[in-house]
Formats: sequence, C-alpha cells, structure tokens
Amino acid sequence: MNALAVDSAASRMVIAAKKDDDVATLSLDIAMKQSEKILPAIDFVLSEVGLTPADLDYTAICKGPGTFTGLRLGFSALKALTLSNNIPLYAVPTLEAYAFPFAEFAGAVVSVIDAKKDQFFASVYRGGKCCMPPKDTDTTEILKNLDAEESVLIVGQNADVFAENLRSLAPTLDVRCYKSQPAATSALFTLAEQMIAQKEPPLADYDGPDYMRKSEAEIAAEAKA
Repeated sequence: MNALAVDSAASRMVIAAKKDDDVATLSLDIAMKQSEKILPAIDFVLSEVGLTPADLDYTAICKGPGTFTGLRLGFSALKALTLSNNIPLYAVPTLEAYAFPFAEFAGAVVSVIDAKKDQFFASVYRGGKCCMPPKDTDTTEILKNLDAEESVLIVGQNADVFAENLRSLAPTLDVRCYKSQPAATSALFTLAEQMIAQKEPPLADYDGPDYMRKSEAEIAAEAKA
C-alpha cells in the first residue's frame, strides 16, 4: 500500500512515506522550525518513493498524548492533505505506537513522553497488552504499576529522561533503555493497516488530537476566572 505517516507528538518529528516495500523516513529535531519544514518534508519523503499525495491509500498519525504544538501541527498538515485528496486518515495512540515494536519483551514496557515539570505521559504494556492506560502522571505513580522482580524496558522519544528518574527512585529495579529508539512511523504503518483490515473507520473531519492535558493558556484562564 502507498502511505504517509507522521509522528509529531514529541520534540522530534518523524515523517515517513512508503510505496509497497520502499520506505523513506525523515527525522526533524529543530524545535520551532518544524512548522516551516513539515510540508517540504512531506513532499520530500513522498518524492523519494515516487509518490504524490493523490497516490496515497491512507495517512496515519500519532494522535496523542503529546505536545500541543506538535500535535496541532501534524494534524493540520495531514488533514489538509487528506481532505484535498479524499484520503482516509488513521490515528494511533502515541504511547501504543512507541511500545508496539517491543511486544515480545519479557517484562514490562513503559512507554513515555516527557510532559515537563517532573510529569510524564506514560502507559505500561506486558506482552503487547496495555496494563496501565495512558496517564499524565509522575515517576512515583508509574512505579506502583511495576513489579520489583521484573525487567522494565523504557521506550519512547524521552525514554532516557524517564529511565534516569526511575533508577534514582528504584536503584535495584532492572531498568533497560535503548539509546536509539525506533521511529514510530513503522508502527503507524502496521497498526493503521490492521485497522483497515478490520474495517475500522478513519478519523472524521471533526476528530482531533488527544491532548490529555489542558494547555497553559487554558490553565491560566481558569486561574484568572
């Protein structure tokens, strides 16, 4: 199948296009410049596999949780592209996409995004099954969902930050963290195609990201009120 996938949920944006078995992937870790580069990046990966937007069978995106700016940026770009070309857009929970490549790990897989201020968006998986639904929480709360006797693999773009916090709280816990994390776009392709095979509906026009947390502007407005 011909497809385009975007992970814009965390600080590093990853964009990939595939034409059958040919895949082009581009990673952008350039902070605020991502808004300027996402559309040229989409054009680039599509051209690398010999596709145009009209050739796509579907697009896929990490739907959140994640950063407000990143999620809005990714959704805006893909919705504009899919609406103008009548292409279905499939959204996959971010933490599920990050954990997916490690379904066979013999222990707990903690999928995380650094939400700042000592908080994390996190979920826990065992054998590919979600054992702790996504939460906006801290390291202490996540630790309560882990067994002291099991190996724990930390995954996601901010895995190293959380792994350091967890080791400081539980120095005897077997905590593992790969320095290099796989791009979530590969999982997005696989999971989206599973959704298509199971005849699950794509996003509706009015569907948006799962932010999980209120924005700083909303919090400030509530405090002022």
